[in-house]
Amino acid sequence: MRLFLPLFLFLAAPAQAFLFGGASDKKAGAGLEKMRAAFEAGACSSALDLSTTFLNEKPPAAMREEAYGYMGSCYESAGATDKAINLYKLALGLYPENLFFASRLALIYNQAGFPENAVPLFLKVLSIKSDDTNANLGLARAYAALGFLSRAKDFYSRAVILQDFRDQAALREYALCMLRKRDWREVLFIAGAGAKAAPLSSFWPQVEARVRAGQGDYHKALPAIEGAILLEPSRRLRLERALYLLMGGLPRRAIEAADAELALDGKDALASVVKGMALYSLGKKAEAQPYFAAARGGGQFTAKIAGSFLDGNLKAAEDACKK
Repeated sequence: MRLFLPLFLFLAAPAQAFLFGGASDKKAGAGLEKMRAAFEAGACSSALDLSTTFLNEKPPAAMREEAYGYMGSCYESAGATDKAINLYKLALGLYPENLFFASRLALIYNQAGFPENAVPLFLKVLSIKSDDTNANLGLARAYAALGFLSRAKDFYSRAVILQDFRDQAALREYALCMLRKRDWREVLFIAGAGAKAAPLSSFWPQVEARVRAGQGDYHKALPAIEGAILLEPSRRLRLERALYLLMGGLPRRAIEAADAELALDGKDALASVVKGMALYSLGKKAEAQPYFAAARGGGQFTAKIAGSFLDGNLKAAEDACKK
């Protein structure tokens, strides 16, 4: 059984190890050595050119296995995704226990937006090597993309534990997935681990704020989002704070926050919709209308809320804000 290694599971054996049999095998071995040298030098075009002559020698299976690894990787680096997929599918059919081929094919499927094709391949890898970090993370991503959030949780959890909570990107993905799942306890646990590893990141107090908002506790969300703003004084975070002020029943403070952003950019759609909603909640419906009209031309989120207010569908607007 061959196991996945960081580069190729078959690079340990030099080409000379294959120099058995007749002259054709010897030529193939020499050709494989040239392919390996080109690949290690980063000359993928040369490696692919050499592959044609190499394969014409009808080399032994072990030599072809190594060569397919170089060829697949070179197709990937060249952006020839279709060729890489076809090559890995062929190689996997010939060498079903080669986890490199299964892993690479699964990763390509994930990146190409075909998580349903990636799932069985990642499961195959994990059935042989359960502690493969990349396969656990890849399977978590595939399940998340398919909407199977409980399954995604299992594999994100394994992946971050295997990484000893050091990979901030994986922790962020995990947190966002659990926000979608509304698994508040798990999100707070991840946020604690993430903040411990990266105390200067604004992402983690922002995540905590979203948990509190998701629980309907906007008064607890406010100090968390303010902590994020201290670390990153961005418009995006300031406007999120304005939304929490509004949803927390503090419309006048929300108006102040929105006005501060509109002073910087009078066409800011989100600031306009926040101010419009705050004015509306104070009973100032006529004053709110121009702000909703200005916001209607913004992004999908602001346009939906503004349109709901202009059309009188207040329940839809409220639901959009809570999301």
